[in-house]
Amino acid sequence: MLRIGPAGYPEGSRTPADAMRKVSEAGLDALEVQFVRDVRFNPERAEEARREAEARGVTLSVHAPYYINLNSASQATVGKSEAWALRAMRGAEAFGAWVVVVHAAMYGDDREGATRNVIGALRRIRRAAEEEGLRAAIGLETMGRRAAWGTLAEIRTVMEEVEGVLPVVDFAHLQARGPPLDRERLDTLLTDLADVPRLHCHLSGIEGGDAGERRHLRLGEGLDHRMVLDALRRSGREATVICESPAPMEDARAIRRYLDGGG
Repeated sequence: MLRIGPAGYPEGSRTPADAMRKVSEAGLDALEVQFVRDVRFNPERAEEARREAEARGVTLSVHAPYYINLNSASQATVGKSEAWALRAMRGAEAFGAWVVVVHAAMYGDDREGATRNVIGALRRIRRAAEEEGLRAAIGLETMGRRAAWGTLAEIRTVMEEVEGVLPVVDFAHLQARGPPLDRERLDTLLTDLADVPRLHCHLSGIEGGDAGERRHLRLGEGLDHRMVLDALRRSGREATVICESPAPMEDARAIRRYLDGGG
């Protein structure tokens, strides 16, 4: 089963619960709450949104702030990053979201030690989350810039060391970082993730360059989204696909139409 939805609330949403209604009425069944700048939410409205999402079958995820860098040379920055991740997990608990998407780190001057540092920080985050009863998984996103930590191999290493960590497969980022995606690479990638019970994915167009990702584009620009969706269908996997294009609702509906046979 492929669940499809936008990154962020649909335009014109009056409340988070209203956003769930708009998503459902558009024929979509997922939404990623964007805490990318700050983790702020009204607990009562989050609870209303959680109930509305459950009633309508809308699967929720949240995206943690972009500021996180668990490999910073500054321990103060690492501490703040861990705090940001925990705040996002509290938001996920309030909304009933099952996974918190995290951009984990930059390589900086410690490329060799980056994975080790990410593992140490995530262990601390998971311990603190368990003490608070925060249940969301931590989703480590595959990153598009070559200066950013977050290849699938690196994420795999962390998953072996820290419980409650999953990959977030951003197909546009994989395309930008290279090598370019094709049918064979997609099938191999999804086969290699067969032990992950539930996939969370991002999809959009992409502009790349020598350093990797430059910017997200509309669906179909720089990446054949139909090729990606066909690979997901062939895999038979349960997956959520969040559209991160500049027009996330419109393009999420286009994804749904394609999957439903509408071209």
